Order: sequence, then C-alpha cells, then structure tokens
Amino acid sequence: MNRPKIEEVNYYDFIARLKTATARGHRVEKSDQPAWDTYVSDNKINEVAMASWGRSKFGETDPVIINDGSAWQGYYVYSKTEEACLKWVKPDT
Repeated sequence: MNRPKIEEVNYYDFIARLKTATARGHRVEKSDQPAWDTYVSDNKINEVAMASWGRSKFGETDPVIINDGSAWQGYYVYSKTEEACLKWVKPDT
C-alpha cells in the first residue's frame, strides 16, 4: 500500500510559485472553505499530520493550497520566520 509523503521543498522556489498562483487566482486559503474542503477531501490530505509536522520542524506554520495543475499543485505548510516549507505528496497509484 502506497502512503503519502511529506517532503521539504525549497522555500524561495515555493514563494515564487505561490506569488504566481496568487496572481492567477490559483491560491486557495483555508478561509475559502468550500474550495479548501473539496481539495483536502479529494486528495485525502491529513491536515492534522501536516500541521503537526510543520510545528515540530519549524514552529508556527501557515497552510495553503496551490491549485493550478502544475507540478507545484498541492497542499503546503510554510514558515515565513524559518523560511521553510513542507508539501503533502500523494502516493502514486
């Protein structure tokens, strides 16, 4: 059985992609409840695990989704203070 992974990604590359996603309307915030819930449910993301990993590695983190169909699409937690980022990676089926 394949399991999802949590991978560290380059913070600066992530911020650049997040800015592009924001400009194009592909950034999903937790306050966008319907879009957020749909993405999390469809991709079977464990938000509690991601928050826990983020806190244990970097302290306070913020969650965000990039939903643009690119290789950068996904669920992330990131820390501006620590300049660090984690991505939830779905298993290959």
